[in-house]
Amino acid sequence: MKKWGYAFFTSLLVFVLAACSETAEPKTGTKEESKSELTLQEVYDKAIERQNELESVSADMKMNQVITFGSGEEKFVMGTKSNMKMDMIVDPLAMYMDGTMTMEDPDSGDDINVDMEMYMSEQGLFMQDSESKQWMKLPSDQFDMVMGQTANQANAAEQLEALKSFIDEFKFEQTDSEYVLTLSAASDKFKEYMLEQMQLNQMLGVPSEEEEMFENMTFDKVNYTININKDNFDILSMDMVVNMGIGVEGQEISMEMNTNITFDNVNGVKNIVVPQEVIDKAVEIEQ
Repeated sequence: MKKWGYAFFTSLLVFVLAACSETAEPKTGTKEESKSELTLQEVYDKAIERQNELESVSADMKMNQVITFGSGEEKFVMGTKSNMKMDMIVDPLAMYMDGTMTMEDPDSGDDINVDMEMYMSEQGLFMQDSESKQWMKLPSDQFDMVMGQTANQANAAEQLEALKSFIDEFKFEQTDSEYVLTLSAASDKFKEYMLEQMQLNQMLGVPSEEEEMFENMTFDKVNYTININKDNFDILSMDMVVNMGIGVEGQEISMEMNTNITFDNVNGVKNIVVPQEVIDKAVEIEQ
């Protein structure tokens, strides 16, 4: 029995190492002279190394989200679309976001557009109310929590490092100019990954109640597509599709999220300054 177990483990290890040592499958139309012999492990490590050198970046983020509450005649569906542009400096962390969120009015069925603008720096987090145009400032204790979470989530190197446990499950392809990594994550394994992320966020200030909520989650579909520049290993884009369900106080909630993030202007953002007018007129949000 022990010999069988050892043989199984050895076979599994060989399979995993083989997957990580395979070169990228060329997509249709890839020129012979453009084909790379780098392995998945080599590309992944170089991408992490490159992200650790990142000083600043700009991004265009598009997200479609559909949340369904309940079922049958009691079912209520809410859809939102977000289109945001972001500039970010890594150290010290600073961010500027500007864009629009569109949602459907549940009564009329008409689209409601909500303009969103935000500054985040060591001076605080400032958001503009879309209706009144009043600038608001997050209380300092909440700001510390948000700053910690954002720093963790915005660090692409840390995100890649965390996803490294799935490396043997990535489909590895290439075009003339890009490496394409595609992942369809197993639900149980991805749930463990999400719980680990929640435990990290709890250390950064997320209430433990939210971790308990994650334990009741199921993941029906989790797809990642990461496009990496062949020349310098910059991450060009990330696509994420997540379908999940959760039970909250006896009510079933399902959520479908489709997110696309494209990155450009790498190390081109030199400074992010919160305008003095915003600082002077901002009203601190009451807790």
